[in-house]
Amino acid sequence: MTWIKIAPPSEAAPELKESYEAVYRLYPAEYMMDVPSLQKPDGSADSITAAHSLIPQAMRHAMSAYGVLLDPALPLTRRQHEMIATVVSAMNRCFY
Repeated sequence: MTWIKIAPPSEAAPELKESYEAVYRLYPAEYMMDVPSLQKPDGSADSITAAHSLIPQAMRHAMSAYGVLLDPALPLTRRQHEMIATVVSAMNRCFY
C-alpha cells in the first residue's frame, strides 16, 4: 500500500519511536495483532500508522485521534469499525 518512504518502529529515531509508542498505547489490543492476509512475502506488512512516519508530530496527532475513536468504552464494536472503514474505502476506491 505505502509507496512513500517510511520508517518502521524498529528503525525509528527517538522522537519517532516515542510517537509510535504514544499512538500504539491508545489502540485496543486486538488492533496490535498482524493481519496474515496483509503480510508481504518478507514478513512485513503495510501500516497506515507508518505511512505517517516522516513527520512524527503529525503521526502522533492524527493517529492519536484515531486511537481515541477506537476506545473500547465507546459503543461501536470492532466489527462496526471495520464495516465503516470498508464502506469508506470502497467509496474512495481504496484497496486498504
